[in-house]
Amino acid sequence: MAESKNNKSVIYRCDGVKCRKKKGKLLDYYIKKYKLKDKIEVDDMDCNNKCEQAPVMHLHPEDIWFSEKDLGTIVKRHILNK
Repeated sequence: MAESKNNKSVIYRCDGVKCRKKKGKLLDYYIKKYKLKDKIEVDDMDCNNKCEQAPVMHLHPEDIWFSEKDLGTIVKRHILNK
């Protein structure tokens, strides 16, 4: 995974089949709600075989793997409080 060029946090979304099927609009909702466009980047990643937790995301550089159900907590603890 590449480093962010502008010191933003990066949320990588799994682009595997199961994650794409289950992927909701929650990340887009949080980006709009908390005006995160200038604080984070969003990029797709290849399947990481964590399909039982789909949809899977990874927060970089914090190195936190999480599911979409934990997105609100991740945003509040690691992005808004940065």
